[in-house]
Amino acid sequence: MLKKLFFSASILLLASCASQDMDTYPAEYANADYELSNEDAQRWVVASRQVEQCIYPNLTRIQQEHFSKEDAYIHSQYVYFYPLEDIIGAEYVKMIQKDEKSMGYAQYQFKKFKQTPFEPMPAADCATLRVKARDDLKVVKGQYQSGMAIDEAKNTGSDSKKNPDGIATNENKFFFDIIKWGSALLLL
Repeated sequence: MLKKLFFSASILLLASCASQDMDTYPAEYANADYELSNEDAQRWVVASRQVEQCIYPNLTRIQQEHFSKEDAYIHSQYVYFYPLEDIIGAEYVKMIQKDEKSMGYAQYQFKKFKQTPFEPMPAADCATLRVKARDDLKVVKGQYQSGMAIDEAKNTGSDSKKNPDGIATNENKFFFDIIKWGSALLLL
């Protein structure tokens, strides 16, 4: 009898310890299309906080509440969706965005691990990310930003010191005189 009691007590003790370690899954997110794992959520929080600290180091809650819709879009893309995309892939991020339950569960997971410690992003990566975010914000605001590389050496070479007005002006006065005379002759 004592053996049965001891055996039953040990089973109950093990069962209670095991149930405390298991995460409870909120019922409101049942049947979500995509369930973000704890490991992915922790990696997402770290990456997200690194990006936010890099791009928006002095952002306050009040400033964020008064973002224009363009600023809010860039903030959500760079701080939340791009880091998550790097972790789970673009297809799964789209799946989460399309399903309300999946989005809710991802937010739940983010809040759950929000206090995860992190190291700042390397300075070189941060500088590159800031430039990309700034350029994307210009595009979203309607300020066209060419994706082509500009040859700065050509624009800032020794010719620019001799000719501050740019191409074909003071130094090429003869060229303009020919055009002016030619157009005058055509108008006669």
